[in-house]
Formats: sequence, structure tokens, C-alpha cells
Amino acid sequence: MPTISLCSRIATWLEHYPDPHASAEENAARRVAEDSWLAGFAGLDELSRSQVEELVSWKFQSMPHRRAQAMKGITPQRWNNRGCSAGAADLIRQALANEDDYQALAIIAVSGSGIYRFGPAMGSVLLAACRPGEFTIADSRALKALRALGLMPDGHPSFQMDDWRPYLNACRDLAVRCGTSLRDIDRALWIAAAGAP
Repeated sequence: MPTISLCSRIATWLEHYPDPHASAEENAARRVAEDSWLAGFAGLDELSRSQVEELVSWKFQSMPHRRAQAMKGITPQRWNNRGCSAGAADLIRQALANEDDYQALAIIAVSGSGIYRFGPAMGSVLLAACRPGEFTIADSRALKALRALGLMPDGHPSFQMDDWRPYLNACRDLAVRCGTSLRDIDRALWIAAAGAP
């Protein structure tokens, strides 16, 4: 698909975020408010437990079960792990300091060694919030949209760790081609997968 046509579609989808049934003006105001809130995390090298709770609540605002599961990963016991492995606070610091895209997410999201019950979706939210120029959110809907656009090969419907590098590269490429932020690419793809115009 030609870049101009693709970027036009991205812009159209973006206008419909976060609510395809709301007016463009209302959606624009909600995006500005969300950007303002997210700006409070940009550039941080570590997060407090309450900041992570905020991000969990934001990511899973319409999915109470997933929110409850993710909150289990940052209980006081798991936050500053009193065992021999790193706690959630240390894992987040390590991930934000890591320069390898895959490892940054793996530190937080790999089952067994990462933050309990986080996975790629929640792990990538922390990275994207603190490093918005480098990372986006690992989202199965956005992944579906990239596949439908022919920008990623077919694969498992839910987001897998092996999807992370190609997904991130595809989103970065779109952001550069269309002259927009990674967050706006994520928003547009989320709407595209929902079947909005």
C-alpha cells in the first residue's frame, strides 16, 4: 500500500480513538488528556508501586479480571521481593535501563522470571509510558491490524514474546513514515482492528 494512502488511513482511524461513536472533537480532547497524564511517566528510570497501579488500572480499565491478575504481581511482598530473586521494583528498573528491545520487555514479561501475571501487554505499557519515543504497547488488536495491512506475517492471535521485535519495528516504521508518535500508531491500529472506518 502506498505510504500516502496508509498514512491517510492511520489518521482517519486515529480520529475515532478512543470512542468510535464520539465526535472527533471529543476524541481529540480525550487523547490530549491521556497524553497529558502519560507525560508524567515519560523519562522515568524507576516507578513507584502506586504509579504501576495507575498504569495497570489504565491498561485494564475495561477488563477487571485482568486488572486483578496484574495487581497480584505488584503486591507489597512481590514489589520488594523478600526472597532471593528480584522484586517487581528492581525488574522495572532493570528493564528501563536495558538497551535491547527484546530483553527490556522480557525482564518484565517472561513468565517465571518477570513480574507475576504481567506478560507482554502490561510489561510494554511500563516501557511505553516511560520511553514513549522508543516503545509502544504490545496489543493483540494492534497486532491483528498490522497483519491485516500485510505489515506482519500471520501467527498466533494473542501477542507472543516472539512478536515483540517485528511488531515494534513495524510500529516504528509506521510512525516515521506517517510523521506521528508511536502512541498514535497504537491508537490508530487499535481502532482499525475494532472495525472502525
